Parts: sequence; structure tokens; C-alpha cells
Amino acid sequence: MTAGRVDAVIAAVERHDAELANCMRVAADGLTAGEGEEQISQSSLQAFLWYELPRRYPHDEWRPVVEAAGVLLTLLGLDRYAAIARSSTTTAVLDAWENASAKGFAQFRAASTASGVEPPDTELLAWGEVFGMAEATALQTVEVALERAIATGAFQPGRGSWRRVATEVCDRVLMAPSGDPAGPTHLQAVLDERTDTWVRAGHPAALSAWRETARTRDVRRVEPSEVAVAIAPMRWLLERCRAGVTLTQAGYLPPAIVHEAVDRFGWWEWRGRPRTEADVPQLGVLRDTAARLHLLSTRSRRLGETRRGAALADEPTRLWHVISTTLACEDEYQAMLGELIAHRLLAGPANDDALGRVIGPIIAAQGWRAGRESVTAEQAGRAVHRALYHWRLFSLLDEVRPRWEGGHPTGPNVTGLNPAGRSAAIAFLRARATAPAHRSSAHFL
Repeated sequence: MTAGRVDAVIAAVERHDAELANCMRVAADGLTAGEGEEQISQSSLQAFLWYELPRRYPHDEWRPVVEAAGVLLTLLGLDRYAAIARSSTTTAVLDAWENASAKGFAQFRAASTASGVEPPDTELLAWGEVFGMAEATALQTVEVALERAIATGAFQPGRGSWRRVATEVCDRVLMAPSGDPAGPTHLQAVLDERTDTWVRAGHPAALSAWRETARTRDVRRVEPSEVAVAIAPMRWLLERCRAGVTLTQAGYLPPAIVHEAVDRFGWWEWRGRPRTEADVPQLGVLRDTAARLHLLSTRSRRLGETRRGAALADEPTRLWHVISTTLACEDEYQAMLGELIAHRLLAGPANDDALGRVIGPIIAAQGWRAGRESVTAEQAGRAVHRALYHWRLFSLLDEVRPRWEGGHPTGPNVTGLNPAGRSAAIAFLRARATAPAHRSSAHFL
């Protein structure tokens, strides 16, 4: 099969309908890029008809090109693809684009997902919006495998447990060799490519050097006792909220639970008792983390465990993985602070304000902004102290606080990583390196 057959079909139509032939050429260019019909897949057809056509061509050309695509595909013997071009789904997607671009894109995404040939995110890999050649190859290979599975009846989109079967198909492809049978799998090729990109994107040079070092670090196995200590605050909160907790009018945990937390974890160093949750920063960080990870949810002043939270509370190793790989990721700024803390502390303990002095200039050089103002090295250095709350909360730090004599400290404040902290730092950096890439704007807080 070659481009010559596509051209011959269009030439035959042109002899009696030049306008239709012109529209067929537009469709052929979008579907084959000048190659033969073997370039067409269900996924590429849907992407062209449902996204590229309404984005790249004038509105009055959409319907004629879709009609011409149906004719072309029929004449090429691709009846299943022709049916997609003529389907009510294609009509609905284009109708939505005519209404508004945002609605059109939403309808395109919904239709693509429902088609069954869009590779799903799995526990092995979440797909990015921006990717290199290895990920593009893996994505296309999965798309073809999913289409083949549908055609052979392995699953039918929208019926039964089709999503589970689609996930299994995706994972099988990811674990298969990407080329040479003795070479890396598609999954490993994607993760290696993402890590290479992560290292190259490091700015300034100090961050790139740290990332290059992180690439070669081996993840240390965490002992069960270390896991138990690290996840103890989160498991405690999840267990307290399993049956639901009624929050105060101000939205805080009841005082009795606040008092239990500070007694259990040593979060209160002053006289008397905390009045509310607002007096205990650790609780605020803990609740924010649980909400961000979708472990807890609030409905009508009732704080309760989600299904995901209940499952992870009963699986300590998985809960540890989720916490350690998402440390301080409230937003990309906090995630970058967390990454820099991990890099620096993996290099050794930091005395006094050494963390801020090293990290602050890196953040400033990256061009982060708070509103109209650039974030200064001093501001970033101060932000490090708040970011450390997450590490401290989950018992990942080895800190030394000297005694004071005569109004002066007897030594430096030392902040380092304990064994669990080193494991968490490496796991966090590995997750950063291999995370899916998304389209993003400038660095704004």
C-alpha cells in the first residue's frame, strides 16, 4: 500500500466531482501526511476529525472535509473508519467546537476516552501532554494494541469491565521490548527519556548537576519500622476520620482530637493546651496533605475518609510510597523547594541557615514570581523553613538543636536526613524525574 493508491482514488473522484476531490485531498493530507493508508489508525483518525480539523481549518470547511474523509475511507476499503467519520459522535464533537472552543475540546477529550483506543493512565505509567520520541512510540504502540483488542472482541468500550481490560493491554505493551528483544521495555525507555529531559531542563547549572547525581542514586529499601514511624500521623488521621468527624463552625478538627494529636506526636512545646487546630501547624499540613492526595474529603462540615484513603490506610507500604513521592507538592513552587531540599540534604547535613543560602539563589535564578514581583533569594530562603514542615511531620529529618548558655547557642543547628529521610528523598527525586510532562506557563506562585 502506498500513497499512489490514495492519489489514484482521489484522481478517480476528481473526474466527476472536483470539489469533493479537493476536500478528499485535505482529509488525505491530515490522515496520511503524504504516505499510504497504512498510516491511518483509529486514534489518528479521531485526532484529525475531532481536534486538528476544527483547530486548523475554517469553520465552513469542517463538514465537507468530514464527508470527504468518509468517502475516501470507504473507497480505500476502510469501512470501520468511514463509519467513525460519519458517526453521530463526530457530529457532536464538531457541534461543540462550533459552540465554543472550550466545549469542543472537552467533547473531544470525552469522545476520545470513550472510544477505548486512548491509552489509559495505569499504575505503571501516567501519560504526559508533552513527550519525546520514546514516549510517542510507546503511546502509538498502545493505541494500535487497544484498537486491535477492540477489533478482536477482547473488550467493547462502554461495556462491562472494559477499562480494566484496556489497562491490562496497556501494561502488557509497556512491559514489552521497545525494539531489540534484549533491549529496554517501552516503560523503561519512557522513564529514561523523561529522566534525561529532567536533567537537561535543570536550571541553573547547580540544579542540573544535582539532578545528574540524583540519576545514579539507588533507592534504599525502607525498613517496616521506619515506614510505621513515618506514616503514623497520616494513618492516625485517617483512622480518626474513618467514621467521619464533625468539624467546628470554623472548619477545624474538634479540640479533643487536636489534644490527642499533640499528646501522641509531641507537637506542643508550650504551657497549657492548644485552643484550636490553628495553633498546631503540623495538623494543618497533615490535613492539607491528606486533602491534596484525596485521602480525606469534607461534606457539610463532615470530614471523612475517601475510598482511596481507606485503602491506603490499610496498606502501609503503598501509603509510604504516596507520601514520599509527593512531598510538599502543594504546587510547583513548593515541589521545587522540596526537590532542592532533597538534593542538598542528600549531599550531607546543613548547619544553621545553609539550606536557605544555597536554595534561595537557585529559586531566584529560575525566575519565580509572586504577582508582579520576582521572588528574591531571601524570600525563597525563608520559604525553606515552611517546606521543612512536611519532612519533619513524617519524621524524615535528623535534627540537632544545641543548648543555649549565656544567651548564645553552644553549637550550630544541624538539619540532616535520617535513613527513612534519605529513602524518601531519593524516591521523591525519582518521581520528579519520571513524572509526566504537562504544558505549563511561567513560574508564578
